[in-house]
Amino acid sequence: MQSSKYYVFAGALALFCGVAQAASEPASALAARLADFDGWAAQRMGAQRIPGVTVGFSQGDVEWVKGYGYADLENRVMATAQSSYRLASVTKPMTAVAVLQLVEQGKIDLDAPVQTYVPYFPVKAFPITVRQLLGHLGGIDAYRNSQVEQHFKEHKDTRQSIAVFEQFDLIAEPGTRFRYTSYGYNLLGAVIEGASGESYGGYMRRHVWGPLGMDATVMDDPDAVIAHRVRGYRLDGQALKNSEFVDISSRFSAGGTRASVPDMLAFGRGVHAGKILSAASVAAMVQPMATRAGRLTNYGMGWEIFPTGGRYAIAHSGQQPETVTYLYSFPSRKLTIAVAANLERVNPEAFVQRLFEVVTGEPWLLKTYIADAGAQRAYQVAQGLFEEGRAYAERTNEPYADAATTREAFLQINRQALAPDAGAARAFIDAARHPAGERVFLAAGASMAEALRQSGIDLDIYSRGGALAFARDYVLLAQGAVDGTLPRFEPAFEQAIVALAASWDRTAAIAWPAASASIPALDSQLRTAFRGQRAYPDFVPELLELAQASAGRGEVEAALAASRLAVALYPLSDRAHALQGLTLLRAGKGEAALAALRLALARDPLGAASPAALNQEAYRLKGSGAVAQGMAVLQAAVSLHPRDANLQDSLAEFYVEQGMRPQAVEAYRQALQLDPRYPGAVGARAAIIRLGGETKALAP
Repeated sequence: MQSSKYYVFAGALALFCGVAQAASEPASALAARLADFDGWAAQRMGAQRIPGVTVGFSQGDVEWVKGYGYADLENRVMATAQSSYRLASVTKPMTAVAVLQLVEQGKIDLDAPVQTYVPYFPVKAFPITVRQLLGHLGGIDAYRNSQVEQHFKEHKDTRQSIAVFEQFDLIAEPGTRFRYTSYGYNLLGAVIEGASGESYGGYMRRHVWGPLGMDATVMDDPDAVIAHRVRGYRLDGQALKNSEFVDISSRFSAGGTRASVPDMLAFGRGVHAGKILSAASVAAMVQPMATRAGRLTNYGMGWEIFPTGGRYAIAHSGQQPETVTYLYSFPSRKLTIAVAANLERVNPEAFVQRLFEVVTGEPWLLKTYIADAGAQRAYQVAQGLFEEGRAYAERTNEPYADAATTREAFLQINRQALAPDAGAARAFIDAARHPAGERVFLAAGASMAEALRQSGIDLDIYSRGGALAFARDYVLLAQGAVDGTLPRFEPAFEQAIVALAASWDRTAAIAWPAASASIPALDSQLRTAFRGQRAYPDFVPELLELAQASAGRGEVEAALAASRLAVALYPLSDRAHALQGLTLLRAGKGEAALAALRLALARDPLGAASPAALNQEAYRLKGSGAVAQGMAVLQAAVSLHPRDANLQDSLAEFYVEQGMRPQAVEAYRQALQLDPRYPGAVGARAAIIRLGGETKALAP
């Protein structure tokens, strides 16, 4: 495709000036929406203190890329379409493509032990296959001593990079536990070298980056002169500081590359266009893997895979010193979106989501709140059927299952997901999208989507109608069909879905105010709009942002008011109660905070007050410079989940950073007592010795 370029300035010599580049100019309506995107990007960057961002999309023959802010604050160098960012873990799908190319050439067997291609890698207690490494199922651990392993200053070659972790014991038998790890992908880089006879960088240039026209993609090297190199930053409290210098060559095939956003788009476009892999290899790459126990990992070969608003999507994020990145591709739509920013630990997904909405005119996700406690289970079932079924229909026209399997899936849903025993029903719903649950949501949902499509309905309408419209339309279609033609749900479920969908039809168009509004005004407006409704938009994420922004400005009362409104509007939402708890915690109201978090936990044990969610929030706060607040979250989390070893481990890390060595040693000890074999156990034992704690009783 021959490309033409044009340049647009969003504000001369201002912080949010930007440069846009396109292969062919977007249509006028889209161009107008993209102009509005400029204002949103400026607001977002200002709120999160992001120095520079480059974002873009590719669809068909249209490519648009624009830089905002500064690639280098000190020298006032603007971020542009050509800006070169560290890719971090967006390198991983590129490595996976190279492995699959070598599989196609007969040089790699996915199910061969890794030592077939890397003979110097020590044999472990169990064999590790290439396939398992691609899906993070190889039992390879992640960083054990982050204070060392994430701060290397010296350049490392492949052998030295593998030596960092080659003596680590496996954390689990391969195939039994998903453990996201860059070390596993470093080992895949060594596999590529062993199978091809070329260096990793050389192979990628000749067989992946070069054929896709990714001329700006290189191995990152602090000594090399790299055109348009972006400088990275971090937040220390409210102050922007330069990123720590870290040589990332030790993460070479897992996160050791640098590229521009147009090159990221070229990669995504090239993969789903079949330019460098066969259709069969692409299909294998984008299948989510499962553990031996039958739980999906939501990761295929180098790609995160999870239905997004009922759409088929593949993605990968990345973060490391100097950078955050995100690559999102919707293969059946031939749409790829990419973003890179030079502020550590900020969430770049918001840029992807907003640009998707600008390009497609569709909401990223329909956030629906069910105000009727008795109908919440019906909605959860509808949501599972919609996400799995419509995403499958978007991916292929092939039926997922035969008629007998489909009817059995409906039967299982009627018997178990809608059974009187709420606890058993919850467990069934939790397993229903996994192989352990026979993927009944996919089997039933795919047949529902096909029946609706056969009836003449365009499935794209459900981007706006969502799960309730999807389930309601199928219910009505099945009710009107010749007896026995289409599988049916239990009458109570059908009645609940029709009623919820009617309520959603009345409220779905209510939007969060575009202009800033006071909490009292929001309270009055939304209470009036939602009164008496069983289903309405869930604005907890917006209230969360409002509370976080207010707290960041020191406006404690405004943050608390936002959290109170969240609970008032969404009393059944675990996220609303968690928001209130975290806001109270930040305000120093510890007992009230714990009470709110316990309510969140009661609403959903796996939700916003779960160990994983609170751990993530603590690290988000730490990344924004609020280390003390992050530690307070972990302390509250440990109080709520006293049996969780990983929370103790995280708390120990925070103590180390704050120079609280005795507290760190005690937290590490607590983690090991709770679970001597938790994923970070080996690192915890080493940390105790390093911190001067007693070494006895540290063996597993």
